[in-house]
Amino acid sequence: SGGRADRHEAEPLAFARRLVTLAERMEHSAAVSDAARLVVDALVDDLALCDRASVVARTGRASPPFSAHTDDVAERLADVTTFLGGTPRLHVTMPASAPARTAYSDVAWRRFLERLTRQGVHAMYAARLGTDRQRIGTVVLYSARADAFDGTSHAIACDYVSIALRHRVEVTNLGTALETRGLIGSAMGILMERRRLSETAAWELLSRASQNHNIRLAEICRRVVESSQR
Repeated sequence: SGGRADRHEAEPLAFARRLVTLAERMEHSAAVSDAARLVVDALVDDLALCDRASVVARTGRASPPFSAHTDDVAERLADVTTFLGGTPRLHVTMPASAPARTAYSDVAWRRFLERLTRQGVHAMYAARLGTDRQRIGTVVLYSARADAFDGTSHAIACDYVSIALRHRVEVTNLGTALETRGLIGSAMGILMERRRLSETAAWELLSRASQNHNIRLAEICRRVVESSQR
């Protein structure tokens, strides 16, 4: 492992098949966090692009982040995402200098590089996941080989992972939206029947309860539905 990109470039069809297999497994994963776990494991094992990897992402701006790391070292180094700033990619080969357009001080960057060195990392590649309009997170690859990311296989894999994970996030969000829509409809129906409310009045009652108690509308509706089943 740790960067057999030259082999992948010599065998592009086999590499492409591994990427397709990864995407299929991600599509059928139980949760988006499971898909992220598949990604980091595949980057190290199936694709053999690095020694360790991390994915840090979220399904939406208001949603909590989820992450996957191949080991404790990758997890401790995952704060590299703060150094990306507005850049889509960050490729570091040790010894390294400060990245262009970083929003952080040279001192903070040097300290991070020292941490990389202590962990035996001689090359790192970080890439944004998603698009400029919809950024969902970051994938980071680490290798003990300084030349691990000199080829193109790692960039191709990260771009492919970005598309596959974005699709998985969209499916998750769609499922959540449909579930929420169903809950709202059920809760409104219960209130309309029990309190003899109009559709508009039932909606306003649920909305006010959500705002007054600072609880998500879906959770308010879930409680209404559950209380009707007791």
